[in-house]
Amino acid sequence: MSLLKMLPLSVAIGLRYAFASSNHRFATFIALLSMIGIMLGVAALIVVVSVMNGLEGELKDRLLSSVPHAVVTTDSDMIVQDYDVEKITGIKGVLAVAPQITDDVMVQGRNGIYGATLLGIDPKSYPGIDLVRASAGSEAFNSLVPRSFEVISGWDTLELLKTNISDEMRIISASYVKFTPFGRVPSQRLFTVSGAYSVGGMPSKMILANIEDVRKLTHMQNGYVSGFRVWLEDPFEIGSFTEEMRKIDPSVTVKDWRIELGEFFQSVAMERIMMGLMLALIIMVAIFNMLSSLAMVVSSKVAEIAVMRTMGLSQSSVMKIFITEGAVSGIIGSFLGLGLGLITVKFLDKILNVLGINLYISAGGSGIPVQVVTMQIVMIMVITVALSFAITIYPSIRAARQSPVESLRYE
Repeated sequence: MSLLKMLPLSVAIGLRYAFASSNHRFATFIALLSMIGIMLGVAALIVVVSVMNGLEGELKDRLLSSVPHAVVTTDSDMIVQDYDVEKITGIKGVLAVAPQITDDVMVQGRNGIYGATLLGIDPKSYPGIDLVRASAGSEAFNSLVPRSFEVISGWDTLELLKTNISDEMRIISASYVKFTPFGRVPSQRLFTVSGAYSVGGMPSKMILANIEDVRKLTHMQNGYVSGFRVWLEDPFEIGSFTEEMRKIDPSVTVKDWRIELGEFFQSVAMERIMMGLMLALIIMVAIFNMLSSLAMVVSSKVAEIAVMRTMGLSQSSVMKIFITEGAVSGIIGSFLGLGLGLITVKFLDKILNVLGINLYISAGGSGIPVQVVTMQIVMIMVITVALSFAITIYPSIRAARQSPVESLRYE
């Protein structure tokens, strides 16, 4: 009570109405359900958005580890090997740059022939931040010396070919065709598998070899490479990198991950937005329930409003009373939902295990990926609290406009 005395009169009365027992128990029950609905809606929205953020980040790290973030080349898909890479590394957000020769090839093993992408690299300039290098290990990469004719392949490709490490695989390239007495024969050679990699269970058809060995197989002209592969701090900032690169050197062409995976990540982003909108409807239903409960409270307190008006309370003060009473449910529900959502996100794997729910994405001990973005949480809270205040305006105006004379005529 002492705390209420320190507050403005209208706010103190509004808080007392909100927490005191009411004769209109149905309205109180509806207000309680509205608060619980807001709490569950906010919590569910925080959990789903955090999981979708984590899933998108996990896909970004894994899928884009085997697909170049960007490749700087020319319209002819050839660029001089001594190109000034400082033009690329000087752009903000660039982590590393390395030359490469790429070719679409057929790979033959014990179990048949499959398509793959052959990537010729220089192990010395290939960055350690790449997930493929981290998975295969530096020893396997260091074995890719010129004329070794060794390759590093994805585990899924080796399983398809029924091939193991140290076994040989035949790589057939159609980029160069030899003329023999038996007709035109595509360039081909046996390579030894020196290592394997995995990008978190994601399929990858990329096979790595030394850049000079790939040059010999594809007969790429000396002094030229297919392009310079670029690793970005944030692959989703590819648009700004492309624009900056064109300003620096208009003669080059930038090919990026959006060619292969652009539609996929757009669908993931769209799914996240739609899930957010669906869960936001739960909050909206709870907030409109607040409107109905507050309207019933106003109807039940007609006489009290009239008494307060006759004692000199202004219309604006009456409005503040019911705005305070109605907004309290929204504010309490929002912050309870915030706490419940953050706790659920933190212990999500344990909660699912207790419930006996085993998701494929959490297999392998890594758990469900979650990423809490502070700005998203702040936005959810601000919008929910703002709507809680906004929905109280109409009932509050209705209460303030009631005539004391008409209200007390039959009392």
